[in-house]
Parts: sequence; C-alpha cells; structure tokens
Amino acid sequence: MTRSSLLLSCLVCFSLAACSSGAPSHPAGPGGEGSAGIGAAGTGSGVAGASGAAGASSGAAGASSSGTAGAASGGAGSGPGETGGAGVPGVAGSGAAGVAAAGSSGAAGAAGAHGATDAGAGDGAVNTSHGNKVLIYTRSTGFVHSSTPAAAAAITKSAMALGLACETSQDPTKFTAAGLAPYAAIVLIATAGEPFGSPGTAQVQALVDWVNAGGALVGIENANHAYDNSVPYISLVGGDFNGHAGYGPDTCYSDGLHPSNVKLPAMFAVTDEIYYTSKFNPDNQVVLRCGSDKRAISWVRQQGMGRVFYTTLGHDDHSWTMPPLVDDHVIPGLLWAMGR
Repeated sequence: MTRSSLLLSCLVCFSLAACSSGAPSHPAGPGGEGSAGIGAAGTGSGVAGASGAAGASSGAAGASSSGTAGAASGGAGSGPGETGGAGVPGVAGSGAAGVAAAGSSGAAGAAGAHGATDAGAGDGAVNTSHGNKVLIYTRSTGFVHSSTPAAAAAITKSAMALGLACETSQDPTKFTAAGLAPYAAIVLIATAGEPFGSPGTAQVQALVDWVNAGGALVGIENANHAYDNSVPYISLVGGDFNGHAGYGPDTCYSDGLHPSNVKLPAMFAVTDEIYYTSKFNPDNQVVLRCGSDKRAISWVRQQGMGRVFYTTLGHDDHSWTMPPLVDDHVIPGLLWAMGR
C-alpha cells in the first residue's frame, strides 16, 4: 500500500469512530420529533358564564439531552358541562412527552384565567370557595322602606330555589371579620343611616376587607344612604344617595350586556323612585339607566378579589312580586357577584 493510500484509510477510520460516539453532532436545541404532548380532556358539569374566557394549563416539560423540552397546553370547556380540548403535541428532543391539563368542569383549566369581569362578561369558573351562605341584612336606622320584608322574602325564595342558603338578620354584631367569614354573599336591603352601629368605622372596614378578600356584596334601594361621611363605605357601595324626583311611572334602559341585565328588555316601564347618585365610583360599570336623563340606577364592579352589584330599584312591595326586578335583575346580579 502506498503512503497516500494508508493516510486516507486512517482518516476514514477516525471519522467513523467519531460518528458512532455519544457526542452530539449538532448544537443543543430542537432535536428530532419527540413524543407528543398529551392533553387530558376535562369533564364535568360546571356552569360557564355568558362569555367567560377559558384558561389553559401548561404541560409538564419533557427533558432532553440534545433537544428542547416538549410542552403542550390543553384547552378548556366554554359552556356548561363541556369537555376541555385535547392538548397540542409538544416538540421534544429525546425526552419525555409534555402533558397538558385541560379545562375541568366545563370551565377554566387548573392555571387558567377568569373571564372578563368589569367588562361584563360571565366568569367561566364557579366560585365555591366561600360556600353558599347568603346573609340578607335589613337593619335601618334611617328611612325604613315598608317593602323591605317583601324584598327579603322574594330574594330568599328565588335564591333558595337555586341551592343557596339564606339567613335574614338585623344583628349588627355580625359585621366583624369573624362574623362575616361564614358568608359567601351579603345583601343589604334598604339599610340606611348607621345599620352596622355608630359610628360604624370598624364594622364598615370589616365589610370592605371581606369584599376585598373575595366576598360578594349586593346593595338594594337606599343602602347607599348610609354612613354618608364614610369614604370607604361610599366607595364600596359605589355612590351616595342624592335624592329623587318622586315616586311614579318611568322608563328604564339596559346599558351594555351583563348577566344582571341580559334578561331585561332593552327598554321597559317601571313605577319606582329613580334615585340621583353623588360621589359615584368611577370604576362602576353601569348596567341599567332610568329616567329621561338616563341616570345610573344599577351598576357592577370588581372590588379586590370580590364583586359588588347595586340597584336602587325596589321602592314598593309590587316591585318584589312582579318581574323583572327579582328573577331577571337582582338574582342574576347576586349570582354574578358570587362568581356563579
């Protein structure tokens, strides 16, 4: 064998030895197609909101020595009882497959986001973290509406039909952190004056803290005519009572789309007191306007981790025995505030 042939033979052997070794032949990065990510479809019977945004959970990454990690994300059900979508296969190197958690209970995935709140969209997830107890509070040291018992009875009847547990009370000692803790929602019906006690500073703060921590607050009629010099209370309920033009027939108009007005006609007649409101919280989203000037009558708002729904309608007994106030407005507002 010639010297040049011997040299060429050695070079070929050296090249073959390198190719068969464990050393990578390309820089770290996406390798060949690895195992597919698997999206586990969620099932259940959760109640989705009108247009709640579905969340997604990230799949577990598959490790690879010469490629990027595989990942997949599962979709979520967008309606009651729907199953979540399958995960999208992840690109892996030689590592394990990515695994995705899909939406459970027809709602958001395990790490999914809630639907829009202040924008009025329904929340995709059902909030049961505070249970189903509702405190209907009716104590007033100011003007007392004769319709308060009828309002409490009507709300209780409709709420209990939906599986909520209602308790009616005039006990101001409940307005402490410990006293409010058992309740998922609090409904203030025409609670004017100093309904939680005088001066009520600690009690108001306990209520504010409870809502910020995830509680659902519903205000009815002139519950906004209480603690008129308390900035925390006025800000919480959304505004301060500033009189009305009288009791009589008028016209109301739905404003936008929200669970608390979606069942209402775009325009309908009422016989009620149409309140004026001062110190209006700019974060309120108005859902109902009444009168020739279309003044704000009902509004909703996200408050910390909680929600507030307020309506000033309901002056007389007739309002609470005929639609649309109870089942088409107040109860949907209550359920929205509770995240249901």
